[in-house]
Amino acid sequence: MHITVKGKNLDVPGHVRDEAIAKLSRVRRLFDRFIDMEVVFSEEHNPRIEQRVHCEVVLHAKGKYLRASGSGPDASTAIDRAEAKLTRQVRKLKTKLVSKPRQVAASTPPPMARVDEAV
Repeated sequence: MHITVKGKNLDVPGHVRDEAIAKLSRVRRLFDRFIDMEVVFSEEHNPRIEQRVHCEVVLHAKGKYLRASGSGPDASTAIDRAEAKLTRQVRKLKTKLVSKPRQVAASTPPPMARVDEAV
């Protein structure tokens, strides 16, 4: 899985980049069919807003896009909140993909045994 970390109108420090890659790569343990992940950091400049750092994560799987965002007073909190939302979405996607073939198999009736009548 390829992880891209970038900032929108700000430079992302190396320790924040490493922390984002380490924490968000945990999602791969739940489901490993992901192609790439894009993490975008932005910062609010309004002094009245307490949740200044915003982290948005877009995860691309085969035919699916999962998007989660989190805000916090610092980058670490924003990453944690985005990871929690993304983890919930990944579990939901995996449940859908795993249970759908099982439901189809359970809904089809087993073949009936044919009884040949000898007359």
